[in-house]
Amino acid sequence: MSTPFPTLLPPPGPSVLTHPLPPSTSPLDPAIPPAYTEALSVRIAVYVDEQHCRASTEIDADDPRSWHWIVYASVSGPKSHPSSSTPDFSNGPSAQPQDAAQASEQRRPSGVKLPVATIRLVPPPHAPHPKPGSVDGVGGAWPASGNEKLHSGHDVTTAVHDGHEPYVKLGRLATLEEYRGLGLGKLLVTTALEWAARNAEVLRPKVSEGEGVGLEGEGVAKEREGVVREEGWKGLVLVHAQKGVQGFWRGVGFERDEGLGEWVEEEIVHVGMWRRVRLEGV
Repeated sequence: MSTPFPTLLPPPGPSVLTHPLPPSTSPLDPAIPPAYTEALSVRIAVYVDEQHCRASTEIDADDPRSWHWIVYASVSGPKSHPSSSTPDFSNGPSAQPQDAAQASEQRRPSGVKLPVATIRLVPPPHAPHPKPGSVDGVGGAWPASGNEKLHSGHDVTTAVHDGHEPYVKLGRLATLEEYRGLGLGKLLVTTALEWAARNAEVLRPKVSEGEGVGLEGEGVAKEREGVVREEGWKGLVLVHAQKGVQGFWRGVGFERDEGLGEWVEEEIVHVGMWRRVRLEGV
């Protein structure tokens, strides 16, 4: 089996918010990159079909502004029956990401390229962390430790995060069931973090008083007292991990932040986990 290539899709833009979800058969907006549709197909298979999450929440306001990676397998049979085919991952000696156009050109005509795993990296700023004990964003509360006075532009303070340092967030990590156990999840996490470490300037936020960012819920980042802050991303990375797969995230260098507590999304308990990566050239 050759080394898999994670294919990089830069932020695809707002057109993806119109992407039809099952069971809809509406036509696709031609502005939606095919690679996004392929990444979404993996997410739907894992989160909606397998874990029974709502399809209506799978596409969110972070998708248009995120960097996405997709791993493809070359299979000899139909796309709908990957388990009956012998996988051969995209050719090449390196696991460095390609852009979507380059990957498309390099796909071999003798096999069908099946998207089998995906991840996304969301740049700052972010909506506030879910409150401990909340269910799908409703209810819950922070312990009475000063965090009850959270204001726009800051988040809860924990032993790991001071409440305002910019961070990137990994999410929507998914691998088709037939392709688990091959290290694709670890490959995607490693690839995304290595890319981020080389591209810190791209991830640098600049937010000022009254300047909104198109995030969900309360996620409008502002600075207080009219101060403009240009604070670069220093390598802090967050995942909102399903509690049952904490072991995987620990295996790729993340540690749980007990200060973020536990909360429920789509009937699945989640926890917050952090890692700091060393930025190149800093």
